[in-house]
Amino acid sequence: PVALVVAVGPVRMMQAVSELTRPHAIKTLVSLNPLMVEGTGMCGSCRVNIAGKTRFACIEGPEFNGHEVDFKELENRLGFYKKEEETAYKLFKRKRQKK
Repeated sequence: PVALVVAVGPVRMMQAVSELTRPHAIKTLVSLNPLMVEGTGMCGSCRVNIAGKTRFACIEGPEFNGHEVDFKELENRLGFYKKEEETAYKLFKRKRQKK
């Protein structure tokens, strides 16, 4: 029997793995990748909801029990700066093409 599953990758993949292992009560660790700014937890950018409690991935993780992660909230937070990321990428591409 499988005693432990470790999932590292995109949020949706880790969520799917956790959903597959839950009915079989297989311990599942996921390695979360929320935004991390300064690495001490003071800014709060890395906060994730684990079993209904706020945790800071930069100091308490990044590995957590996949059955306790609020993946929807995590995915929403990861998309918070999507427009800014796209703008920065377009500027980078334009500068690169000029060279």
